[in-house]
Amino acid sequence: MRIVACTEGSFGKIEPFSLEMITAARMAGAAGDEVVAFFAGQDPEPAVTSLGAADRLVAASAGNTQLIAAESYARLLADTVAAEEPGLVLVPYSANGLDVAGDLAARTGWPLVSYVNEISRDGDWLAVVAQVYGGKILAECSVPLPAILMVNPGAFAEAERRAVDPSKLQHSDATPVVAEGKVRLVGVEVPNYDGVDLTTAERIVCVGRGIGDEASIDIARGLADILGAEIAGSRPVVDSGWLPKVRQVGKSGQKVKPKLYLALGVSGAPEHLEGMSKSDLIIAVNTDPKAPIFNVAHFGATCDLFDLVANLSERLQTGR
Repeated sequence: MRIVACTEGSFGKIEPFSLEMITAARMAGAAGDEVVAFFAGQDPEPAVTSLGAADRLVAASAGNTQLIAAESYARLLADTVAAEEPGLVLVPYSANGLDVAGDLAARTGWPLVSYVNEISRDGDWLAVVAQVYGGKILAECSVPLPAILMVNPGAFAEAERRAVDPSKLQHSDATPVVAEGKVRLVGVEVPNYDGVDLTTAERIVCVGRGIGDEASIDIARGLADILGAEIAGSRPVVDSGWLPKVRQVGKSGQKVKPKLYLALGVSGAPEHLEGMSKSDLIIAVNTDPKAPIFNVAHFGATCDLFDLVANLSERLQTGR
């Protein structure tokens, strides 16, 4: 069987989850199956220098646009699926993937399972574990092949980053497809992270909706000062204006891998887990024992975060 693993990249970099898609494809495959990486973007170079763990790379590029819209990506992928005739297509759960997976399912009529965390092969079927209700429920699914799976970033380890053998590269010009699309890229706005680079922080204290209000963040900020940590927030906290965008962790914020990640009142939506699940040590505090954050935490406490932070701060300061 042939498996197509979709990848993404922009601004001269490949998204780390692209390497995870290759690992997921290997997990879903059997001996002798071929893994084909698919890439569509402005410049194929990041994919060519990174995705050698796949058996082949099919890359389409359009140098006249910073990003290829999901509409055009989906059409290019559909053309690749028609040519390659795979038994399985893996799409990353991303802003782009959300549009692309559904589009491909509608074109092919294949079953689509989203928010996938685990994959194993069972003959002509796949055994899949997927998240439901923001990760509070895990559903075990049997999926007939051919199929499409949208895989959660962070669910699989990254494949080895190495260059693609030139003989294993198939490159095409995506400019005509992009030009025919109805979606036009107007511009790309990237937040200014000057002075706040969470990606280099060794310790991070992150607050979620459970912190209650903006004023209550001060107690977490005090603990962060004692720990020598950066303060960060989940998307609901940032959307509420309690912390600036540059301090957001997750899919639409910064992706971090600190030595210590202390999550206070963070429920752990898939979008947030994507940005922090690879931290060395994750400690979660949430009153909901079914909060998805506990699925990735090394240690957890189901208690009032204000009581815990106050007592922990006191002990750290007094040495008791």
